[in-house]
Amino acid sequence: MATAPRKRFTFECDDITPGLNQASADNRNLVWKKWYDSLISQLATSEYRFINYGYLGSEDVSVDPAEEYVRNFIGLYQRTLRGADLAGKDVLDVSSGLGGGALWISRNYNPASLIAIDLSTEAVDLCNQWYSNQSNLKFIAGDAESLPVPDDSFDVIYNVESSHCYTNFDAFLREVRRVLKPGGCFFWSDFQSRDSLEKLQADFVSAGFTTVEFEDITDGVIRSLEYVRGGISDGSLDSNLFIWGGDTASIQEVIDEFSDWRSYHRCRVSLDG
Repeated sequence: MATAPRKRFTFECDDITPGLNQASADNRNLVWKKWYDSLISQLATSEYRFINYGYLGSEDVSVDPAEEYVRNFIGLYQRTLRGADLAGKDVLDVSSGLGGGALWISRNYNPASLIAIDLSTEAVDLCNQWYSNQSNLKFIAGDAESLPVPDDSFDVIYNVESSHCYTNFDAFLREVRRVLKPGGCFFWSDFQSRDSLEKLQADFVSAGFTTVEFEDITDGVIRSLEYVRGGISDGSLDSNLFIWGGDTASIQEVIDEFSDWRSYHRCRVSLDG
């Protein structure tokens, strides 16, 4: 198991659940934005670049030695984009978070341009500072349900482990369809309750997409979580480097949820030209 660089870092993060429970449906995005801005404003000197649960499969993931400890998080992007041809294309990352995935993709897939949009202005400002040397990558602030880009702008769009936060998933899919060029592809991955899968697949069809691939990747996500849990337990991974799981008990809770009622899927859909 790889040894992570050692850096002690702490931050304060309130439980968002009460705010979400009290908010009206129309205001849930505002609750998320306030929470993320508060969190990310503390991270300027941190080493955090990923927020997702990660994925570990049999396929090889190309990472630099300095990125070895985040191999599993990069792995989720690689699995999500399986079959994608981004070389020379205009690409959109919706809900780019701390930008680690967008940076890796901009370097390894050679898109002509990669625009990364996130609801958090704090995240966008940090990413534009951190990754300013990557000429084909730009971060802008925006809402996934009202994307601040013109119609028919992108050859490829991807969205990784973010849509569970959205107020209106159908509105998000309509926006993806609006800004995707005819003949373009949309790659998506996220977790959901097992009883919502039929509706999820129907939502893509209702938005006007043709489903090319719909894949259950739960086992690989669980392997990633178990990798982090094991690394924290034996001291080879620093818990302060993993923003969503500072202790083994909280990681085990997530693993148990996947064993009980959650699943994790990736989807590739196309927009016929």
